[in-house]
Amino acid sequence: MKTFFHAGLALCAVLISVLAHARAADTDQEKLQGKWTVESFEYNATPIEMMKNATREFKDGKYTLTPKVGDAIEGTIKIDQSKKPKTIDLDVNGRILKGIYELEGDTLRMCYLLTDGERPTEFATKPDTGLILISHKRAK
Repeated sequence: MKTFFHAGLALCAVLISVLAHARAADTDQEKLQGKWTVESFEYNATPIEMMKNATREFKDGKYTLTPKVGDAIEGTIKIDQSKKPKTIDLDVNGRILKGIYELEGDTLRMCYLLTDGERPTEFATKPDTGLILISHKRAK
């Protein structure tokens, strides 16, 4: 009887953990929803001024990045907020851009790799790395 009871407790603990993780995973996904304005955009440690004030919109696992000049970029996202740092994968026409993100209130920072290679581990760019660092503010 004790074995059955312990197995039941273990199963409950696993289910609670899975449900809590699933709910936590939804939390950032939900918080990302809506429009964001690009405050700064760096590529290979060089500021890209033409991307300042671009807009990014997240909706139902999809995103659109619309620069002030040029065509919009559309794709899908996959996040994992259980990782340290939190990870984000942006799928642009079947090409996966591996990155990390940080969401604090109305500020969203993302750092991702434009080329093939290892996912970044810090929010910084360096020359000739293929890294993009973007800071967003939630649009009013």
